[in-house]
Amino acid sequence: MRKAKLIAGVALVFVLGVLVGSLGTRFYHRDWSAPFFHEPSSRKALIMKRLTKDLGLTEAQQKEFRAIVDETEKKLEAFGAETRSAVKAIFDESFSRMKEKLDPDQQKKLDELRAKHEAHLKERSRKHRFP
Repeated sequence: MRKAKLIAGVALVFVLGVLVGSLGTRFYHRDWSAPFFHEPSSRKALIMKRLTKDLGLTEAQQKEFRAIVDETEKKLEAFGAETRSAVKAIFDESFSRMKEKLDPDQQKKLDELRAKHEAHLKERSRKHRFP
């Protein structure tokens, strides 16, 4: 009987630890991580807040750093757009090569699969908007 209580107690502590850890992770992602990745203005504000605090920036330095952070954000956005267009070009070329090897019925099915894939990507990017 004592052994069963001990095992049940250890299992209960383990399960509670998993639940508390999961809940903490959820709050972390909701309150810090998600806004950081989804909202450029809050990302910039957080970066500036951390830099100001950690480096002890003056008002003049903050103004200069804000301009640098804004410029970096724009460069990263342009890089993301270039990357997305390059990936699209690779997919376009791959699907064209695949279609050459298929009969008309298979080509139609491949077009349907591609449409589903593109809809999935569009939905995914809408949910997880990165700059």
